[in-house]
Amino acid sequence: MDEWMEFMAVMAAVSAGAQAITQQMKKRLNFLHLQAKSIPNDSKWDELYEDALRRVNIHFLAGVNGSVLAGLAQIHPLEMLNLTPIWSNIEPAWIGDAFDYLSAGVLVAYGGPWFHDFLGLLRAYKQQLTQLPKTK
Repeated sequence: MDEWMEFMAVMAAVSAGAQAITQQMKKRLNFLHLQAKSIPNDSKWDELYEDALRRVNIHFLAGVNGSVLAGLAQIHPLEMLNLTPIWSNIEPAWIGDAFDYLSAGVLVAYGGPWFHDFLGLLRAYKQQLTQLPKTK
């Protein structure tokens, strides 16, 4: 049970960090076209295509940010769960580590809302603990 809690807490933290970085990049990197356009297009299909492309770019960027954060923090998500991935025996070792960081990025990009909800539960639990009356 401790492995699951550690995994969930670490992945929620990485997810929140990647989401914050992605939000800042959305605001500042105009050349990636991550902002929704306020000017309507001639065709509804063009609007749908641009919206879908924007969402794909945002998810890809969140995955890259999650991978970078996992690499900086040396997070190996499957090893936290006492699982041995197939790529752990690849030589040189940095290739296996890169796959670990990519798997963390995928978990963060596509599991982000789930981890964010879990982080909200942890915050609410901590807040409840601080509001309990102190007993001697």
